[in-house]
Amino acid sequence: MKKTYSEWITEDYIFCTPVNPKVDMIMVGSYRCNLKIHTGEVMLEAVSAEVFLRRGYKATDPNGIIVTLLDSDLSQKLVIIDDLNLYLALQQEMLMEDDNVVVEILNDLPRAKRWSF
Repeated sequence: MKKTYSEWITEDYIFCTPVNPKVDMIMVGSYRCNLKIHTGEVMLEAVSAEVFLRRGYKATDPNGIIVTLLDSDLSQKLVIIDDLNLYLALQQEMLMEDDNVVVEILNDLPRAKRWSF
């Protein structure tokens, strides 16, 4: 399901990130420069926190608190999985609320890709 980031936030969803993600600051800088002139849609991918945790990965919420399967609001938590560098660049440029930022929620982590958070 695809919606803008703002729509997800309005529906009280919380976006989390993997614990200790591999971030490339050169890539983040490059994205930040390109985002200043880019006018098209920007796509991020996420999965539910429950799916992410059941696959054996760990996630943190925006406050830095570890997400667990016992969290009362687990159904409202989503984990960004696709391009964390782009996600961080969007945050730094304060463009997350822009209508061009679309988040697609996947049912499961794609099996064909090797994930290295």
